[in-house]
Amino acid sequence: ANGLAEETLKEGSRLKMSKEANILQAEAAAKMNQLRLDHQTTEERAMLQTKLEEEQKARLDMENDREDLRRKLAAMEEQLVIGGEIANNAAKHEAALRLANQELIAKREAELALTRKLNEHEEEKFNLEEKYSSLTDEVASKTKKLKKLYHKY
Repeated sequence: ANGLAEETLKEGSRLKMSKEANILQAEAAAKMNQLRLDHQTTEERAMLQTKLEEEQKARLDMENDREDLRRKLAAMEEQLVIGGEIANNAAKHEAALRLANQELIAKREAELALTRKLNEHEEEKFNLEEKYSSLTDEVASKTKKLKKLYHKY
């Protein structure tokens, strides 16, 4: 009976050891899995951190590009305003030149009209002088005109 008790004791010890070995093996497997997960998580964190940094850099670059474009747009608008002022000044000067040219043309036309009138008067005077065939006719005509004027006033 001693032998059987020993054997049962040995069998119980083996079972206990086997259970403990199984428990240790399961714990080791769990720790290995946890280590793999931790390692995988660390890699994932590193990848996510790298991706985040890249996105932040891209966002910063985009913001810098946007600011550069805003400055360029402001400079273009400034040039457009200056260009508009120059165009307005040029239009004013052009209008003043057109007006001065019209005035010059009007003065030339008036001068030509006066010259024509002067020429007509000179021609009339010449024609009046030719009408009298002799000096006595002219004296008689002028005396007659003077008498009319004298009586009138």
